[in-house]
Amino acid sequence: MSNKHSDQFFQISSLDVELQEFILQMDSKLTTHSTISRMTLLNFRILYMNHLLSKECSTSKQFNQKLKHRIRSEEVHIKNVNDKLKHKETFGQKVADDIAKFGGSWTFIIFFILVLAAWITLNTFPLFFEPFDKFPYILLNLALSCLAAIQAPIILMSQNRQTERDRVEADNDYEVNVKSEVEIHLLHEKLDYLMESKWQLLIELQQLQIELLQEITKHSDQEKN
Repeated sequence: MSNKHSDQFFQISSLDVELQEFILQMDSKLTTHSTISRMTLLNFRILYMNHLLSKECSTSKQFNQKLKHRIRSEEVHIKNVNDKLKHKETFGQKVADDIAKFGGSWTFIIFFILVLAAWITLNTFPLFFEPFDKFPYILLNLALSCLAAIQAPIILMSQNRQTERDRVEADNDYEVNVKSEVEIHLLHEKLDYLMESKWQLLIELQQLQIELLQEITKHSDQEKN
């Protein structure tokens, strides 16, 4: 009984087309009209499955390398806006920013109110010395006018710096969006690739593995009998 099943032969033309091509490539002496034994067919199937797995690994590596190459070729460099602007800052720009920052703070407002109150009080009531800028406080008006004349261009300088910062941030946001769009596109492409080819191939490999296991189990049972 065991010899009968062991000596069972199969014609190559009755096999799957892909398996036929693989067998003919492995053994040039065989043709589609040749016959092979059960054990030989089983060995060929095992080799064929290993070939498919190796081919699949190679294809996946090539696809991953292709994706990496596309990511590098479309790579977007995300910059830190603060670092970029800090390298371009001059001493005058730093001073302008500090003055504008101090001029727009409650510290400056409170200090300015105290100075005005002290100036008006000392030049209205002769407490410690004779007033040097009596009402209508012409010297105070001149000082305030000079302060306003100096403060206005400094604030404009700081505003120009803020405009430049906004432009750099807008450019950086655009590059971030481009990078995200590229990565999402590549992710969709990879998912489509997996759905179209990989999953179907995995199912076929699984079916082939089941068939091989069935053949091996059947052959083992026949050998026992």
